[in-house]
Amino acid sequence: MPNKGDVIVKLQTLAQYAAGLVSAFLIASCGGGGSADRAVDVNPIALNPPAGVFYAGVKNTFTIGGGTGPFRMTSSDPGILAVPTTTNDRLIDVVPLQPGVVDTGLPPDALQIKTVTVVVRDALGAQAQSVIQVAQNFLTGYGMFISATTCATTATALCAGGETAVFFDSTFNGALFAGHQFRIERVRGPFQFIDPLNSNNQVDVVTVTADHEGKFATVIRVATGIPSQVALIKITDIQTGAYTYRSIPIIGTPATGTLAVIPEAINLTGPNATTCGFGNVDVLVFDGQAPYTATCPNPQIQVNGSPSTTQPGRFTFVVGANQTCLTDEQCVIQDATGARVLIPITTVKGTSPPVVAMSATPSSITLTCGSTGAVTVVGGTGAYSVTSTHPRIPATVSGNTVSITRASGDTVGVNYPTSGIVSVTDGSTATPVTVNVVDNLGAPAAHCP
Repeated sequence: MPNKGDVIVKLQTLAQYAAGLVSAFLIASCGGGGSADRAVDVNPIALNPPAGVFYAGVKNTFTIGGGTGPFRMTSSDPGILAVPTTTNDRLIDVVPLQPGVVDTGLPPDALQIKTVTVVVRDALGAQAQSVIQVAQNFLTGYGMFISATTCATTATALCAGGETAVFFDSTFNGALFAGHQFRIERVRGPFQFIDPLNSNNQVDVVTVTADHEGKFATVIRVATGIPSQVALIKITDIQTGAYTYRSIPIIGTPATGTLAVIPEAINLTGPNATTCGFGNVDVLVFDGQAPYTATCPNPQIQVNGSPSTTQPGRFTFVVGANQTCLTDEQCVIQDATGARVLIPITTVKGTSPPVVAMSATPSSITLTCGSTGAVTVVGGTGAYSVTSTHPRIPATVSGNTVSITRASGDTVGVNYPTSGIVSVTDGSTATPVTVNVVDNLGAPAAHCP
């Protein structure tokens, strides 16, 4: 008869064996090694975190542990904290929205939250839940004020050409966010931040750290000579990724009534005694407010780059070639405030003699086999070169004389064209010379022995 200890050991072994059969059955029901659409886990279902605080606008992750997928999820307030209806995933990313209405009974200095319950159920009906407090994003409580400025007319705005220290208060409902790093970015406006950690360079993005009171500051430098407008900046809490926007008015530079231009006048001289001056001239305009416009009534003068939104303004005046010269032809540059300046344009003829059209004399020659003829070229630039269309008619140039030869010694039985063209060019124009080849009797010669 077996003793009591042997019976207990055998019962434990049977229990382990039965558990193994159950596990094998569950695995087999999922297709051998387990199936993603069942997500089988013999552990009890759990939803993590079971409780916590999620800030609005910041990504958070739920983790489903245990249970058998697919999983069904519900939210008591899907308008604030939305979750997928059905999922096979065990990691669920969510981004809560900003609660417009918070829980009742919260103390005045308490974190403003909206409590949401999320429930997950597995394929076998088991369920778990998580109670989440969705907190209003603390950036909505930011304060911003100007503490110091070089602007003489205002302490509540930026100004053209000025420097202004702007302070931000990251305290919200009595909670200090000391030691947080914040990124401040320029979104709109002709200004830059002064970066004290980078040799006080002017940058479009600066990173600052809140002090023990939860305050941080930056210095803004505005460009000179700009019109009044609204600046827009973006502030991001680097730790959470939450951000907000703030707008600041910029007081522009008042119109001076007088614009300065470089050059003050345009004078162009022609290349020779028969042509008036022409060409392109860049003009810069200062001491006004962009955008600038430039107008020239004379159709011989065109303006590129109008309107100009840069500071200073920049235009290119294009004066066309003409035999009729301009004398103090007026063009007008005007800024955004109506201030204007006149630019006179004058063109005169040059003193060099005009370029004579290139020509070759004679324009046609006749050569016998082995003979050479000469052609005189005049006009053009005087720097001549020659090319020939005939393989047996070479040509050379020396000064104004072009020497053309009909070479002899053609290959026996090979005939060539009885004429060809020698082209004389100065690089810009070309003049053709026709070359005819005849034998000693004056008949066209296709072969020169």
